[in-house]
Amino acid sequence: MSFMQILQAADRWVSRFARTVSVLCLAAIVIMFLLNVFVRFVPIYNFTQTDDWIQICLIWMIFLGAQELVRTRNHFVVEVLTERLSGRMERICRILVCLIELTTYAIIFYYGIDWVMRAQAYMQSIPWMQVKVAYAAIPLSAFFMTLYAIRDLYLSIVNRYDELKL
Repeated sequence: MSFMQILQAADRWVSRFARTVSVLCLAAIVIMFLLNVFVRFVPIYNFTQTDDWIQICLIWMIFLGAQELVRTRNHFVVEVLTERLSGRMERICRILVCLIELTTYAIIFYYGIDWVMRAQAYMQSIPWMQVKVAYAAIPLSAFFMTLYAIRDLYLSIVNRYDELKL
């Protein structure tokens, strides 16, 4: 098995993980919202922790979803300038955009780790869970976004940006 095959297999695994967790979080959010509405009309149980669980699910869903969008290059991108340029100028512009993305993701990764490591608070209605569990999604997803930005920068430099098949 070659190194590229190992990287492609790891990429598929990371993608499946991100998609699965995002879908499970969305399903959990929908179920918790529906149960909250139901128990308002039929007071059989008081869901006191749902706000915090919904917050946790939203954070993980959003950040892992953004990671997957960056991986597939479907994240929001403004290409007004690169679409109007051609040849060498288009390539230079694309490289600059990739450098900006790479810098942004690396900063989010660095400060995400710092933020998670410094967090000492606990969830408001879940007293046994630290906030860092919820916000660990930030550096985790930013790490993979940084890797994908390195990939895109490399493909821009070698002028094969449009050849990426996902």
